[in-house]
Amino acid sequence: MNIEEPLRTVAAALAESGLQAPGAAPMRAGRWVVLFGGRQRPLLMPAGDYELQKRWLSFFVDGRLRSLYAMTLLKLNSLVPRAGLLPELRLPLARRAAVQIGTPGPYRKASALLVSQTGEALALAKIALLESADPMVAKEARWLRRVAGIEKLADQVPRLLAEGSLAGGRRYLVTSLAPTTRASTEFTPAHARFLGALGRSDLQSMRFRDSPCCEYLERTLAAIEPSVTRGEAGQLRDALLDCRLSLAHWVGPFVVSQGDFARWNVRKQRESLFVFDWEYARAGANPLSDVFHYHLVERAASGRHVGARLMREVMRRARDIVRELYPEWSWRDCEISALALAYLLEVLLLYCRASGGLDRSDDVLRSYWLLLERRAAWLAA
Repeated sequence: MNIEEPLRTVAAALAESGLQAPGAAPMRAGRWVVLFGGRQRPLLMPAGDYELQKRWLSFFVDGRLRSLYAMTLLKLNSLVPRAGLLPELRLPLARRAAVQIGTPGPYRKASALLVSQTGEALALAKIALLESADPMVAKEARWLRRVAGIEKLADQVPRLLAEGSLAGGRRYLVTSLAPTTRASTEFTPAHARFLGALGRSDLQSMRFRDSPCCEYLERTLAAIEPSVTRGEAGQLRDALLDCRLSLAHWVGPFVVSQGDFARWNVRKQRESLFVFDWEYARAGANPLSDVFHYHLVERAASGRHVGARLMREVMRRARDIVRELYPEWSWRDCEISALALAYLLEVLLLYCRASGGLDRSDDVLRSYWLLLERRAAWLAA
């Protein structure tokens, strides 16, 4: 993977005063090690200081096994640097920083951990690496300002510290850090409380066919149709029709969704959560989208099987959660499963738009497409 070009954008961004956190280390060239993570996202950290590398690693790598593996590689590399266990680069980046280059594609961004002279983490900068990623960074900034006004979510979302455009036109933002790096594993009552407070911050009750959720699916499907085959477009249209038919007489809540409510974007702090990455947030969304996403996307992204049996288990769990969050509405099994199908459609359309087609080498796309094709095995009558 060629990472030098995106790193030039990161270097320029960190050199601009708008991205310098108070007390941040100065710019200077140095040796950097490259740790390649999942989903083609390289993580760069200054070479030669394992203790600092280990400390910064926790901001980018979650999960006990993944963290242990990464720390082992970094430790061995520090003990035997000439063995070449990790690639090294010499870069004109801030010596005290860690940078992760995001997944390739039109929305590619970089995240830079801004740290002090002594290595203490200060803030996180997110930088668009392509013009097509600029709207995503600007959208996240808008949503951070919006959720900051939700009283029940105080101290559970990042504070927007700065935002703007670089000299080259790329958008950036700077946010506060999570108070803990402890990842959340299970879906807990704290997760339900967070989604309930977020969803009810702007709730609309209406029929599915009249909802922003349905309008978004129809609009996005029309936008991606030229990039998929005729057969694929027909399957997507049929699935949307199934949603409309199953929910034809249902009236329910359409809510604010975080959009990427997954374990890697959630940290656990005492009895509450801290949730970051708000670039996919949306109002008028499927009331169960975040619940399904939390239970399904990580498994799919890791390449593990996501079949009809799991879907039925997740739908039972989703039914219990949504009845607790929104007891004013009807939640029959047929409605739950139709909303599950709408969620799958939403993710499939999003990924197709980002990749320019139905890329079946992508684990999430492949798993979700199979679920959509074989929906007769799990859709409730």
